[in-house]
Amino acid sequence: MLAGIVLWAAPALAQSSPPRPNGARAAASPAHPRGTVPLTLAETVFLALRHNRSIQSQYIQRVADRFNLRVAEATFAPRFGIEGSVSHGRTAGVTGTVTTLGPTVNLTTPIGTRFTFGWLGMQSNTRGQNPLATSRATFQVVQPLLAGGGIDVTMAPVRVARIQEVGSKLQLRSLVAEQVTQTILAYRALLQAQEQLRIADESLRRARDLAQVNQALVAAGRLAQVELIQAETSIAQQELGLTTAQNQHQQARLALLTLLAVNQSSPIWAVERPAAESARVDVRQALEVATANQPEYLRTLLGAEVARINLDVARNQRLWEVNVVAGTGYNAQRADLIRALDALGSARSDFNIGLQLNIPIGQIAREQPEVNANVAMRQTQLGIEGARDRLRQQVEDTVRNIDTLRRQAELARRARELAAQQLELELVKLQAGRSSNFQVVSFQGYLQSAESAELSAVIAYANVLTQLDQILGTTLDTWQIRVND
Repeated sequence: MLAGIVLWAAPALAQSSPPRPNGARAAASPAHPRGTVPLTLAETVFLALRHNRSIQSQYIQRVADRFNLRVAEATFAPRFGIEGSVSHGRTAGVTGTVTTLGPTVNLTTPIGTRFTFGWLGMQSNTRGQNPLATSRATFQVVQPLLAGGGIDVTMAPVRVARIQEVGSKLQLRSLVAEQVTQTILAYRALLQAQEQLRIADESLRRARDLAQVNQALVAAGRLAQVELIQAETSIAQQELGLTTAQNQHQQARLALLTLLAVNQSSPIWAVERPAAESARVDVRQALEVATANQPEYLRTLLGAEVARINLDVARNQRLWEVNVVAGTGYNAQRADLIRALDALGSARSDFNIGLQLNIPIGQIAREQPEVNANVAMRQTQLGIEGARDRLRQQVEDTVRNIDTLRRQAELARRARELAAQQLELELVKLQAGRSSNFQVVSFQGYLQSAESAELSAVIAYANVLTQLDQILGTTLDTWQIRVND
């Protein structure tokens, strides 16, 4: 997690309330406006995990993924079956009925040995002839020596299924981490829209305060009437900016509600102040954490393992088919199936053992699976190299952005403080008749721009830390989220 690679952390960079024109600090704003539902970041993440449709869909997919693994793991379990038939017909003028019934058991071992046990009972009732029942029990063992033999080849489907199950879990963790990240970014977008709305409202209030000051100065004969036009223009501009900020706030609110999959009419309000810890991250340690935890990178490595298994199987299938075959059987005939079955215990057994050999000659199609598997293997190796390079680039770019955005946030805070001091001094000079209305309006605009710049810098810095968490694959650890996969 991030805590493991942070070298230095300073007090939080927080968006503080801008100073009033008279130099007094603004009173702390209420936690949330009346009629709104307060929402913290932790609560937002909880709602996302509980209601997000993408996460719910992936959990549904996990049902099929787990069942696929169960099917693969059952490869070496005994397989039972019952075969039967009833036929009625006429042959050479003779009409009769033939009934067959036979249970079978098949078993495959991890080294490729195939065991088959079967019993077949056949009852024949032909008009004009005595009933005849045949009971036959067989047991056969086939052991491949080359193609299809060996634990590596026989266990290949199970190993692939287990790797795919791990990949499915990684995919779920990746999706949950991505949705958590998107939720955090959407929450901060709403937070930024709210703060921008506050800045616009504060700017409109300052413009109106300035207009009142101007009217008082005009009434005292210390300011020309024409100077009021500048103040009125500033008020109109700030009202337009406030309208724009209100629209952006509604867009951010709806975007977050859509992501949370809750009622879009909910009047939610982000109650946390925009802030982010100032941290420095070691690139080498961050890369080590990413290569050990990043789900998409780990899934690429799993793909290479599957490709190696497929190549081994393809090479094995090009070998000759050499099988050792052994079997035994018991056969008895009586008038009905019950007596024929009882007679199996005293019947003389048949026995056979031999060697099966199949040598394909001139079949180029047998080379195709190995060629395709070899190509897939080489492509996967190239994919791993590309994934490693992309991961390194993402880590280095993000760490570098952290340093840059941290410095920008600090500079933006300093610029906002200086802009507030300039506006305060200019207001004093205006009341003393040593400044113009144009100058005050300009400095008000500078302060508003500085407040917006600081807000954007702090939000961007907080977001890049969140994005680094996702790149490192430590989002779930940071938020202490346990995925029930």
